[in-house]
Amino acid sequence: MTFQPVKLTALFVLLASVATPPDSAQAAALGQVMPANRPATLLLTQAQATPVARLLKDGNALLNEGKSEQALSLFKQALDADAKNVQAWIGQGTAFYNLEQYDEAIAAYKRATELDSRSVSGWVGLGNALDDSKKPEDALKAYDTALKIDANDANVWYNQGVTLSRLRRYQDALTAYDKAIRLQPAYGSSWYNRGVVLTKLQRYPEALASYDQAIKIAPDRADTWINRGNVQFNLKRYQDAVKSYDRAITLQASNEDAWFNRGVALAQLERYQDAIASFEKTLKINPNNTDARENRDLLLKQVGQLNQDAV
Repeated sequence: MTFQPVKLTALFVLLASVATPPDSAQAAALGQVMPANRPATLLLTQAQATPVARLLKDGNALLNEGKSEQALSLFKQALDADAKNVQAWIGQGTAFYNLEQYDEAIAAYKRATELDSRSVSGWVGLGNALDDSKKPEDALKAYDTALKIDANDANVWYNQGVTLSRLRRYQDALTAYDKAIRLQPAYGSSWYNRGVVLTKLQRYPEALASYDQAIKIAPDRADTWINRGNVQFNLKRYQDAVKSYDRAITLQASNEDAWFNRGVALAQLERYQDAIASFEKTLKINPNNTDARENRDLLLKQVGQLNQDAV
């Protein structure tokens, strides 16, 4: 009797878009992956510390702390004092974006780009908001404009890749991620999303290499280890897949997908009791996981049959 488990849990979604800082070259040199939707941070000298500049600095600090409602109030005050301040419009757009008020975010970013048509941050923010407003083609136009201004900004290429991936234009997305990585080799999010796209293209060895690079940069992301295990499973490297899922579980003990996929891989290795234990753990995390329940019940029957045959 051969166990035929249901398919693995689907790959995790792409990592989100990120805002482009004003000094992308510096970020690339440091090998930093910019956090999602972080606005440009203003560097103030004593001479620059005007009331508006202080409002912008405090607003950005609140955004970095996840306090978008409070940040929005400060950016409004800044715009009341200086309605043509590009950074205030970008900050307001970012706050609206974080609050998922996409129409307001689009309006703010558009105003920023009207005031400064060469603001890469403004165009990228606009692209992010348009993409999340289900307007991916318009988002791509915004990213294209940003790239005309600065074709060496890795974050712009990354964002373009996210939108192209969502459009299932995987080969084009791969090209965008490759350009981001060439500009910023330690761009972990690009390596991760590159792995997702290569998996969609069924180019599993290359996908595995991408996840390995992402893990070198950020070894403590459970989702990367799960995706790595999924690729190893597709390559029929079941023992290696189990090790990847085990690592994900070490990082995130209540990860339902890691426990479920571990059970599927263990079943392929005919380690049925261990597989049953993994499905039981999955059900403790989510009692409504019908695939885990079906797999567990099928294995219990199979183990019972094997025991009877041994008598």
